[in-house]
Amino acid sequence: MIEPAVYRAAFVPALLAVLLAMFSLEDRPRPLPQGLAADVLFDGRVAAVRAAAIAEANPDRTAGTAGDRAVARLVATQFAARGFRVEADRFTHAGRDLVNVIGRRVGSTRRQVVVVAERDSSVTPDAPGSASDTAALLELARIFEGRATRKTLVLASTDGSTLGEVGAIRLAESLGSPAQVDAVIVVSDLGSRERRGSFVQPWSNDSRRAGIALQRTASDSIRQELDRQAEASGSFGQLARLSFPIGVGAQGPLLERGFDAVRISGSGELPPAGSGPAEEIDEDRLGTLGRAALRTLTAVDARARAGDGPETYLLVVSQVVPGWVLALLAGTLLLPVIAVSVDALARARRRRVAVLPWARWIGAWLAALLCALAMAELLALAGATPAPPPAPMPPEDMPLDGAGLAVLGAVALAALGGWLVARRLARRPEPSLPDPTDPGAGVALALALAVAGVLLWMLNPAAALVAVPAAHLWALTALTRPPPARRARAVLVGLGALPVVLVWVYHLFALSIDPLESLWYLLLLVTGHTLGLPSVLIGCLWLAALGALLELTYRTPRERPRQDAPGGPPVYGPGRYLGPGSLGGTKSALRR
Repeated sequence: MIEPAVYRAAFVPALLAVLLAMFSLEDRPRPLPQGLAADVLFDGRVAAVRAAAIAEANPDRTAGTAGDRAVARLVATQFAARGFRVEADRFTHAGRDLVNVIGRRVGSTRRQVVVVAERDSSVTPDAPGSASDTAALLELARIFEGRATRKTLVLASTDGSTLGEVGAIRLAESLGSPAQVDAVIVVSDLGSRERRGSFVQPWSNDSRRAGIALQRTASDSIRQELDRQAEASGSFGQLARLSFPIGVGAQGPLLERGFDAVRISGSGELPPAGSGPAEEIDEDRLGTLGRAALRTLTAVDARARAGDGPETYLLVVSQVVPGWVLALLAGTLLLPVIAVSVDALARARRRRVAVLPWARWIGAWLAALLCALAMAELLALAGATPAPPPAPMPPEDMPLDGAGLAVLGAVALAALGGWLVARRLARRPEPSLPDPTDPGAGVALALALAVAGVLLWMLNPAAALVAVPAAHLWALTALTRPPPARRARAVLVGLGALPVVLVWVYHLFALSIDPLESLWYLLLLVTGHTLGLPSVLIGCLWLAALGALLELTYRTPRERPRQDAPGGPPVYGPGRYLGPGSLGGTKSALRR
């Protein structure tokens, strides 16, 4: 059912897109100039002493507790004493009374530079974490006491970080228009001794990421303090992040809401393990990263906006690949799949090949996944799962336990039950599904893949680019007639899924979780609506197509049946000599 000429011709736009992409690469913008001797201003020893005092006076700073509120009052008092106008933004989440403490110091312009430190903690006493971050924020308030700034300086001590960054989400609502905020610098775990990942975290919960200029300015500030480059993700790591965006930390929801934000973290992407008593504070790292944050702040304050570059991009060597190039490549590479799918449907209609029964067959797989989704939502509403966070959280804050395994089992049973019921309904018009070698099955699968590819491209072009091999190889596997051998089909299905599997494995290492824990984490992201409903439904459509293709591969015979021509072998041809006279040239015996 596949026409090779149509398939090959549909690659012409992709070739043109590749040529256009080669001439569309941009140079990376330079980091903003550094003009501050931060080492004489930010005192890491003083900050470490203050952090130890905060952790010892209020070891339990769980969101909404008395210790959390006590530190909030301390921050408000210190801000007021340093000449900042203090605002206490009180709100409620999950039955807890929370408060963001915001200090503003008006500059010569209305444009703002914001520094954010999270105040609450999920462990006790967490001195290298939120206590050190709060101490660094107070040290910045001391430094800017009486010091003129070009832009309005905003220092924010946010609450509810352990509930899904609700304090950062609330702060984004109170800052006003993102166009008036030149940069948001988030500091986290500045006193940590252990680190997993880069000091600079620019990742969001969607396809956006920190601006190139702001990210390079923060990295350059750390380089000047540490005398070495800050680590950064490679090209594949960036593509994996963009295709399945998970932004752990306060910068994630801020970027998602249009603010140019970056996080400077002493522990990397995830917080350090353990309670972290005062003796675990790394005074040198606290001072180094505190000065790096101060350098970044003053560099942004002294210049115009850090940059208006692309919100979505890849850094490849020293070049920038804008997001529109990724979208163009993904869209044109999906065109051949769309073309051969539509062409196969037209051929099927001309030959009166049934496609609708196989569409119902794919729908049964989709119904199973929708039943699993509904069960997960019901269990979350019933309280069988922890309160789903509105933003990604460190996986260790919501570990997989016995109750979590029971929830995953219930979701799997709901999927199985939904599949059995939907399959019976799909078969109702006919006693059984057609022969798996029927061309209608491949046409229905190819159309489902084409629709899923277009929808994914509209939602997230980077994810569509990762899914391009699956769309091509799976569609070819479904449409090729006669079908390849079963082993060859299995290899094609596996090769198509390989890029997606690599993205999954990348996130396993980045989040330090195992495959089963990743399913639990994914369920929490879905029920917390961090993954939007369109993303979830498109993912279900892709999984339904994969399930149908695997079933088709299993049900098709191992080897292609031999097709002998009806009526026996030909009379003439190589190796078919039938004796004298068969080719003519003999004397006639009629006269005798």
